[in-house]
Amino acid sequence: MTSKNITRRGALGMTGALLAAATLPVGAQAAYPSRPVKLIVPFPAGTSPDVIARLWGEEFTKATGQAVVVENRPGASTIIAAQSAANAAPDGYTLLWTVNNTFSINPYVYKKLPYKAEDFVPVTRILSVPYVLVTSTDSKFHSLQDLIREAKARPDALTYASAGIGQGTHVAMARLLGQAGISMTHVPYKDYFLPDVIAQRIDVAFDASTGAIPQVKAGKVRALGVSSPKRIDGLPDVPAIAEVVPGFVGDSWHGIFAPKRTPEPVLASLLAQSQKIVAQPAFRAKLDGYGLTPIGEPPEAFRRFLDEDARAWAKVVKDNNITAE
Repeated sequence: MTSKNITRRGALGMTGALLAAATLPVGAQAAYPSRPVKLIVPFPAGTSPDVIARLWGEEFTKATGQAVVVENRPGASTIIAAQSAANAAPDGYTLLWTVNNTFSINPYVYKKLPYKAEDFVPVTRILSVPYVLVTSTDSKFHSLQDLIREAKARPDALTYASAGIGQGTHVAMARLLGQAGISMTHVPYKDYFLPDVIAQRIDVAFDASTGAIPQVKAGKVRALGVSSPKRIDGLPDVPAIAEVVPGFVGDSWHGIFAPKRTPEPVLASLLAQSQKIVAQPAFRAKLDGYGLTPIGEPPEAFRRFLDEDARAWAKVVKDNNITAE
């Protein structure tokens, strides 16, 4: 047998193998995910989005056998992380886990952004994040009514902290002040502001339920209200702000996004896995412990929600002339 015959037979065998592979059903191709998935989170390790993203990642790994690598890209009101994710390959192996700032607030606060909403495909809204309005346990304010009464009597005399201009904690408070018809002085922080609330250097602040609930239970801060439409299981004795200021809602959320042009089968797989995770009693119990509300809605509902959320926060930003460079 000549080397020519061997080569020819090898070539024919290879051709046959390729033709066989081409005729395989789609489901027989390499299933997603076939390698580790990177999850970009726009906040430091240990923060609410990071903690919950890692919980989701653990369950995703159990279900698929593939690791989820969380990459923390904090800073610039989620802009750094969003830009990085927007430029990633649209193959489902780089995803963005983010909050309302990215798509519902930043486009109205910043004149220029290095990303657009159209650069992404919404996969699912995992959960809703209530904010808790807190004050020092030594504060004279024992209720939201006390705070509103004092603020009306002394416009701009009271102070509130936030995680920075245009951040969710800032815009949510601006929304509350507008609906309650009061004014207070904003003190933006670059680092965590709750220690100054505890020490009474700042009168009040909104903090995400994940950070606020442990401080409330430790007796370091007093909760005056929650931003959800109704009370939350994590703080059942704390009224919803809507009980005092009708119609107020100020929650944030966590959602998963993929770069545009990510294949539909990949998006479908991500949605299915996420909905299974959110439906798990153990996962839901963990969210409840943090005061978070499980959602797990599909892309169509998420898109409708994003449109409504953006309209609501755009109005708050415009009404309060909130801008950042």
